Amino acid sequence: MSNGSPSMSSPQPSAVPAASATRGTGKVRFVPLASGSQGNATLVEFGRTRLLVDAGLPAKELVARLAAGGIEPESITAILLSHEHQDHVRGALRFSKRFHVPVAASWATLEGMDRAPAAFAGWIDLPVGRAVAIGEASVVSFPVPHDAASPVGFVLEGAGVRVGIATDLGHATPEIADRLAGCDLLMIESNHDPLLLRDGPYPWRLKDRVSGRFGHLSNPEAASLIKRTVDERCRCIVLAHLSEKNNTPELARASALRALHARSCERVDLRVACFDKPLAPVSL
Repeated sequence: MSNGSPSMSSPQPSAVPAASATRGTGKVRFVPLASGSQGNATLVEFGRTRLLVDAGLPAKELVARLAAGGIEPESITAILLSHEHQDHVRGALRFSKRFHVPVAASWATLEGMDRAPAAFAGWIDLPVGRAVAIGEASVVSFPVPHDAASPVGFVLEGAGVRVGIATDLGHATPEIADRLAGCDLLMIESNHDPLLLRDGPYPWRLKDRVSGRFGHLSNPEAASLIKRTVDERCRCIVLAHLSEKNNTPELARASALRALHARSCERVDLRVACFDKPLAPVSL
């Protein structure tokens, strides 16, 4: 850990506004700003609470993509970090300091980033599995199998709406399926097509990492997770973290559609996020 200060053994999280005792009345919006191997960031709004889930773009690009949707960077309530890989945290430090936005992450993730809590404008501790109130939203993180210090997915809840996010996972554990059940919106990794990965340009060591139990979810594995989690409450599924070299939106979508058909859930709005531009907002 850089700045090896003794004070880091007793970090103090930032204070955050408590969640309202009643359900929020504002509209919930979900906007994938970027999704893919080059960078990931998603805006989730619960009324006046604006959460940026991951900040894997340079801060300048994050500002530009937020501005395209009429969002001022200073209005972000907190940045949630799923794990320390650069495609999820690249712009987090600069964005936090420049716009005085706290980061919400586990202590292990900050250690993985080699950053002390004091490096950011504020720190909200996110103990795995424990609900934390941030503004009008409740945030619960849950463990996912990935080659990082303490990688997590999220269930975000507010205004009577439940959003589940699980990207960067090598396989879907029973706990992940349980956590994602009963969500109005699901964002699920659909990283690669197994045949495209096998025959693609990656060296074998990287192929093994991507397809391994702590790598990334394939299209068939994403479809299996959808079958296990989608129910009558689910209104939208966003496929995320597609590989540009080992997948296509068409293949990912076709696989997910088969899963929805198997569950008689063709009514679900199925979308595919990309890296190049934000996805159209989903309103719930």
